[in-house]
Amino acid sequence: MKKIVIVFLLSILGAGLIVAAAPKIEVDNATLDFGEVREGDLVTHTFILSNAGDETLVIEKVNPWCGCTTIPSLSKTELAPGETAQLEAVLDTAGLGITTINKSITVYSNDPETPELLLRMKGTMKQIEIQAYQISIADFYYYFYLLIDLRNPEDYAAGHLMGAINIPYAQLEEWTDRLPTRVFMILYDEDGSLSDQAAQTLEEAGSYEAKSLFGGFDEWTRRYKDKFVFVSSEVEDPK
Repeated sequence: MKKIVIVFLLSILGAGLIVAAAPKIEVDNATLDFGEVREGDLVTHTFILSNAGDETLVIEKVNPWCGCTTIPSLSKTELAPGETAQLEAVLDTAGLGITTINKSITVYSNDPETPELLLRMKGTMKQIEIQAYQISIADFYYYFYLLIDLRNPEDYAAGHLMGAINIPYAQLEEWTDRLPTRVFMILYDEDGSLSDQAAQTLEEAGSYEAKSLFGGFDEWTRRYKDKFVFVSSEVEDPK
């Protein structure tokens, strides 16, 4: 009889240990108080998430509860016990029209005790009036794009679209870790063939928003001649 009782108790204890082994989500600071900002400013912050449990923590979803808040990056979604992850949050104060800001972000995970972790970004906003001749940083960020000329340096110097940077197609792979992610990019070469391949490659990478200029530089000059075309040789040496 004693053996049965002991076995029964051990089975209960074992079950308790199994239940006790679980992931546990923690954050370095659940609330960011960023103080006072000007209307139109971008508030960026990186929350450090960690797994203080005994099983793998899976971050299933991150949900900002306002269109003004975005999550540009989450360094990893699965954390072994003791591991950490960086969650980047960006709050755009443009057009909020309020004085007191209190925005929340919910992190959903497989933590049985805290399946929904609430993060907050709060502060106050000093409203300023943007003049007709000014543009806010937030608006500039929204309109920002990157124009990339994939031709060789000689062709680029002979004439390229104003504002374009030169990254020869053969060197594009070396630049992928330096190109900004989630920024709209327009690529072009002579006729669009190489830029088509480059845009598809970047899009397939998953974090780039790249488009190929249909017809390339040839099509541009056919339609618009030399409008917005800059010739590097036109710049005189200041010496």
